[in-house]
Amino acid sequence: MRLLVTAGGTREPIDSVRVIANASTGSLGARIVDEAVAAGHDVLLLHATQAALPSRPCRRAAFETHADLGRLLEQHAPLADAIVQAAAVADYVPVPAVGKLPSDLPELVLRLVPAPKLIDGLRALSPKAWLVGFKLTSGASQDEQVAAAQALLLRARLDLVVVNDTARTGELDHEALLVDSGGVIARCRGKTALAQQLLARLPAGRKTATSGT
Repeated sequence: MRLLVTAGGTREPIDSVRVIANASTGSLGARIVDEAVAAGHDVLLLHATQAALPSRPCRRAAFETHADLGRLLEQHAPLADAIVQAAAVADYVPVPAVGKLPSDLPELVLRLVPAPKLIDGLRALSPKAWLVGFKLTSGASQDEQVAAAQALLLRARLDLVVVNDTARTGELDHEALLVDSGGVIARCRGKTALAQQLLARLPAGRKTATSGT
C-alpha cells in the first residue's frame, strides 16, 4: 500500500530571523513509518526540517512552513492509498515583518491570522484514500476527547482520528484513543503500540484511481 505520513511541526516566520513554532518532535510519525516499512508498505514521509527521522529507509521530503506542507500534499496526496496526517500544523501564522525586528523594543506585538486547515482539504485531494487525522486536547475528559475527535472526523470526512491529551504525550506515557464514527475502537499506550494499532486497521485492497508515484 502507498502510505503517506506527515510528521513534525511547522515553523512560521515572524521576521527574517525569527519563527513561531510548536513543540512537536515528529517522533510518533517516525515510529509509524518504521512500523509501516517493516510491514512492507511503500511509505513517503513528509517531515518538518527539525523532526525526528525514522530508523528505516523510506522516501522523504521536508517542509518548514504551513505553506510548504500544503504544496507537498497537493503534489503527493493524490497518489496515496492511505494518509496519516500526524504533523502539527500551525492554526495561525504571523504576518511577517520585512527584515529583522528590533531587539530592544519595550514590547513586541505580533499579528497572527488564521491558516487554512490542511486536514480539511485531504479528501478533495485523495477522494478514495483511507484518511487518518490527529486531535490533541488539553485537560479533556474521555467523553470530551471522543466528541472532539468525532467532530474532526465529520468535518474533514476522515476514516479515523487519533486523539490524545497534552497530559499524556511523552515517549513512555503516550496514551491515545482511536476513534471512528461509532466511537472508541482502540486504546493505546506507548508510541509503538499506537503505530501498530493504527497500521493494523489499514483497509486491504483500498486503492486510489491514480497509479505510480
